[in-house]
Amino acid sequence: MNYRTTKVKQIKVDSVAFSSILQIGDAKVIESKLDAIAVQKEGGTSSDKGFEFEKYPIFDTVIQHLPDPEIVYRKHYHHDKQITVPTIVVTAISSSAVVQLGSTDKIQSLSRVKHIRMVK
Repeated sequence: MNYRTTKVKQIKVDSVAFSSILQIGDAKVIESKLDAIAVQKEGGTSSDKGFEFEKYPIFDTVIQHLPDPEIVYRKHYHHDKQITVPTIVVTAISSSAVVQLGSTDKIQSLSRVKHIRMVK
């Protein structure tokens, strides 16, 4: 495939958090992974004791990946050698998400979150 250059005049990102990636430029492989336990308790929590990852089977689950897609032969006709964007505005990148300006051969992201709500 013929790669094109991405030309961005300005990018504004307010927040990047929790194993997320803002990639400017090309990459062969991007991998991001997040395991999180989100606890909401009336009156607040004073400690994270009792909320270990080992207690919850979601974090031990083996993910069944999709097989590689079959090869499809195609031709692209790019009328311009670059992609030009004046401004990109991103409010937040979170929980193993990827925002990239450039080319990547492979992106693999995984986010597992266990939500616990404790109400009286």
